[in-house]
Amino acid sequence: MDVKIYGIVVVALVFVLVATLQVHLCKSESRKAGLILPAISVVVSVLAVIGIIMYAMLPNLVSVLFTALQVLILMNIPTIILMGIYISYHGRRIEAA
Repeated sequence: MDVKIYGIVVVALVFVLVATLQVHLCKSESRKAGLILPAISVVVSVLAVIGIIMYAMLPNLVSVLFTALQVLILMNIPTIILMGIYISYHGRRIEAA
């Protein structure tokens, strides 16, 4: 039972640290610094989907695509949260890089 509690505490601590880092990056003078963590999150989610598509041992293509879509959605939840922090600090207008 104690191991599960420690796991939850560790995940919560990592989430708080990443959110704090995102706030710190958004407060910096460069507007692009706040986009670093969301970009890393998108790259990791795309790599996870590519890995699932390449190495899936599922019986048919529909199962592989459905699983890849689920992973893409779940892996982009941190991206949405990090972009929400970025938008809250820099307003709705996001300039093109």
